[in-house]
Amino acid sequence: MGDCDYCMNIIDTSSKSKKYTSNNLIEHIPLFKTESINYETVVDDFTDVIFQSIASVENFKNFEICTKKNIYSMGESTKKALLKKGLSSVIPKIPGSSGLKKLIGKEIQEQRFLIIKGEDGLNDIQNYISEQGSHCENIICYRRKELESYDLIKNKFNKADAVIFTSVYGAKIFFENLYEINKKTTFFCISKRIKEHVSLMGHQAKIIDYFSDNLYSEVKKAI
Repeated sequence: MGDCDYCMNIIDTSSKSKKYTSNNLIEHIPLFKTESINYETVVDDFTDVIFQSIASVENFKNFEICTKKNIYSMGESTKKALLKKGLSSVIPKIPGSSGLKKLIGKEIQEQRFLIIKGEDGLNDIQNYISEQGSHCENIICYRRKELESYDLIKNKFNKADAVIFTSVYGAKIFFENLYEINKKTTFFCISKRIKEHVSLMGHQAKIIDYFSDNLYSEVKKAI
């Protein structure tokens, strides 16, 4: 258990498990599942392809259209998922829509963008690209679904010292189905956007370096 006198009970709510430096110190409990959606392929006349999430990579089927394209990922996890498919991509310095807007810039009128995303996924990037006068289309290849019941995992969350949110959707599910007002749990998130949405739900969260080499230490220091 390392050199800690007290080993904290930390839960990561990401939909996909992550390799931790100390696997036994962080428990991975996803709060929703994803399922593929059939989609129509598009005419291959795009110059740029954007993957908005790990799930967009895992549920997309037509990677041949990514050949000789500029490929962007919204963050580090999505970039790693694409590497497993044999594709390199560029990520913004600050993960998320705001960072990606700065990365692609405003002089994009001659480019044609394809965004791979999930049902009810963010429209920020699409809106931004359209505002610059550039062509943009979406392929929606998956949807997120709540679990049928949260009763079996509620006790684990009641014992948690810290809970990490990697999506707004996951945070919303937690506060609607698992939150106990009298429990002293510290909440963490991986982006400013998630932090703002948690605040709108009436709670406070701290932004954590989710891709740290030692996530457990990062959480413990932040509490």
